[in-house]
Amino acid sequence: MRNVLTSLKQPSLFAEQDIFAQFYDILKNAEINSEVFFDDIYNSALEDEDPVEDMQEVYLKLLKLTHEDIAKATLLTFNVNLLNLLIKFSNSEYLALIFLDYCQVRNVNVGIEYANTLLGALLSISILPKIVQGEYTFFPEPLDQPSNAAHEALLHSNTDRITSCIHTIILNMLKRSSSVKTQALSWLGNCLKANADRGKLWASQAMELPNVGPFNTVSDGMMINLLTVIMEFCQPFCCPDNELKVLRIDPTYCAVKNGDCAAKGIHLLDLSKETCLISNDGENLEESHRPTAANYSFVSECFYMGHKAFDLSYRVTVDKLIKLNQEMARIERTYNDAISQSTGPNDIADAIKARMKLGMQKYLSVKAALLNPSLIDTVFNFVSSTAVWLNQVAVNKSFTDGGRIQYAPLHENEIKFPLSESVPTTLMCIPEFIVENVVCYLFFLRRFNPRVFEIQGFTRLSPILTFILIYMSSPGRMKNPHLRARLAEALEALLPFHKDDPPGLNTLGGFQREMLFKAHAHRQQIVKSLLEVFVGIEMTGQSVQFEQKFNYRRPMYLVMDYLWELPEHKTYFRLLAEDAEKNMEAVMPPLFLRFINLLMNDAVFLLDEALANMAKLKELQAARESGEWNNLPIMERSQNMGYLQHIGMIARFNNILGRDTIRTLVNLTSEIVIVFTHSTMVDRVAAMLNYFLLKLVGPNQKNFKVKDNKEYNFEPAATVLDICKMYVHLKESEAFCLAVSQDGRSYSPQLFKLAEDVLVRIGGGALVGELQLVAEKVAKKAVEAEANEEFLAEAPDHYLDPIMSTLMLDPVTLPSSKQIVDRTTIARHLLSDQTDPFNRSPLTLDQVIPNTELADEIREWLAERKASTN
Repeated sequence: MRNVLTSLKQPSLFAEQDIFAQFYDILKNAEINSEVFFDDIYNSALEDEDPVEDMQEVYLKLLKLTHEDIAKATLLTFNVNLLNLLIKFSNSEYLALIFLDYCQVRNVNVGIEYANTLLGALLSISILPKIVQGEYTFFPEPLDQPSNAAHEALLHSNTDRITSCIHTIILNMLKRSSSVKTQALSWLGNCLKANADRGKLWASQAMELPNVGPFNTVSDGMMINLLTVIMEFCQPFCCPDNELKVLRIDPTYCAVKNGDCAAKGIHLLDLSKETCLISNDGENLEESHRPTAANYSFVSECFYMGHKAFDLSYRVTVDKLIKLNQEMARIERTYNDAISQSTGPNDIADAIKARMKLGMQKYLSVKAALLNPSLIDTVFNFVSSTAVWLNQVAVNKSFTDGGRIQYAPLHENEIKFPLSESVPTTLMCIPEFIVENVVCYLFFLRRFNPRVFEIQGFTRLSPILTFILIYMSSPGRMKNPHLRARLAEALEALLPFHKDDPPGLNTLGGFQREMLFKAHAHRQQIVKSLLEVFVGIEMTGQSVQFEQKFNYRRPMYLVMDYLWELPEHKTYFRLLAEDAEKNMEAVMPPLFLRFINLLMNDAVFLLDEALANMAKLKELQAARESGEWNNLPIMERSQNMGYLQHIGMIARFNNILGRDTIRTLVNLTSEIVIVFTHSTMVDRVAAMLNYFLLKLVGPNQKNFKVKDNKEYNFEPAATVLDICKMYVHLKESEAFCLAVSQDGRSYSPQLFKLAEDVLVRIGGGALVGELQLVAEKVAKKAVEAEANEEFLAEAPDHYLDPIMSTLMLDPVTLPSSKQIVDRTTIARHLLSDQTDPFNRSPLTLDQVIPNTELADEIREWLAERKASTN
């Protein structure tokens, strides 16, 4: 053994041999007793008279040769013996320090440098490319499904083997000594900090653009593997048997400023700059006085590193997968269009098909990386435990334990609704990205692996639903209205069934998720919380783009549609409607009334936009099919085709959302009438129904007939049926029938006859009799209104409402503009806009001043008119 040590320390004595290469080959090829051989060399060096540091160069050369081989390896070619060698290094404090020193980067703030280290090279062995915008090498035949399934299983198995070894290496180092532990945690924390740009919107968009780069961040594959390793460290406090251990996590970790991190045992920097759930109004987060602890445990460190790793890996890659999915759908449509317009060899179609194959290879690779079964399980445990922790932080206001300050919840408190208005200050320390991570994961499972929900079961899903209910409707606990709206997306992910799921996606049914809505302890809060966030996104005081607002609301419509089918939840809708009925003119309009008002706003906007876009599509299709485009230059023809697809995409979006909105109104009007027929709402309801019924059954209906209605989700027959159902639902209201008859914009005596003809054609004959009753009642009210109009024809102008031009029955004076309007008119306006309509000053209903003198004058005039008529 002494000769071996001499040859390694003084290789120049054996110039004719490459001593290091021979030594490395023995270990690399796992020759007989090679592990014992390495141990003997290491132990002999420790006992040798020469300083142990003399062997440092030997170990560094060994690491360098290992690094070179691992950097070349792939998931199918890596040498497991090299992993065993690195585990040997991690088992010794001295060797572990050499290993970590070798893995140090020149610039700790440049993300890509971590990928160039030995540990980074090991983490980069993945299903995905090793560099940003690298070549995808797996799934070369993406349409061969049986082969792909076997290929994916092998890739998952090899990934697990590598990440398990990396976990062992790091775990061993964490156990060696405090100095080794500090260096290992610092490497992990610095790697996450240096790659923070991965989580920024501009970076994710740039990564998808060709000829952009070079990039200074590590790849998706390396970051997902890093997440996998950190998730293993989190399992002791996340697994179902130890779930309450998560309550030891200190919520103030992210409030610690960089300068104080080392003293408090924190190795992940810059978290104090993150946007948090709530903040001190007017204070910069870095300058605000937020609570912090004296020091932080390894459990807290793992938790926040886990969430940061998820934020920079899973969330970024899920967004990429969604975009790939959408891109593949667009390419497929373009390919089908190219095929349909060709009668012979088609070079364009062949080029599109080749592009489609490359896109599918990329899609399958990204999907496989995210759907690794072992990663899915550990992340689910992590997310469920995060929900448990967030729930307890939301209600924990006791920050002492045994006489010392303790911000971690530690013990489970009972959660009761309504929640206390007193909000824990610790929520000022929790970054928003933690909530984003939970939403992202639930959304991903709902789209790509809903079986996981059923496998995990009701018990593990329950805290997630509680978390959604706590934060979705509590601005005091989560200030950002957009993030609260995203929780509605998480709620939609928990629905037991989804109509748009492809066949075979969910083979385990939805019983466990169904139990959430039927047996969860706080299920009675679901309807109210949902309506609050629906209304809240409109009343943010911030600029919200139309499309973004509807993206937020679409999952809400799907949840409401499901809840309406459950008798218990239908009752909760009714109770909110009854509350609205009792408080229609309250200072703060009741929740249900505000909800209905916004629902109708959505319906009018979406259906109007949808019909306008369908008319535009018809024009464009007619121009294309007539051959008009054939004579255009290629560039202009391409632009026209792009515009056609763009209008089609918008039309599809508006048609789907318009259909969901109308369906919700149909459901509600079938059981709740008084709110829709109250004087505040009834004119708008009648005008909306008349307007769209005329559009769809009137003489202009042919303007919306395009080549393929299904492609654009345009279902005019279903919409006509739904509109007619609403007429029937509300027909017993005298006020509604009168309002229908007085709509001068769209109503005519022929309107319902046109609708009857369409109903017969589309299979809605069962409604015809009911609709005829509506027509009779409306016609009768029209006659009465005509007589009444003659009666009121000579009313003085100052008796008329300046907005609606109708006789005021309850005139009120607006305090700032001094204008006089009818109370019903201003109440309707304030549902959508809390300002004076004449000068935009802030206004609430309690501020209007009853004009009793004018009211008495109008009543006297009416009495005189009646007397003179008689």
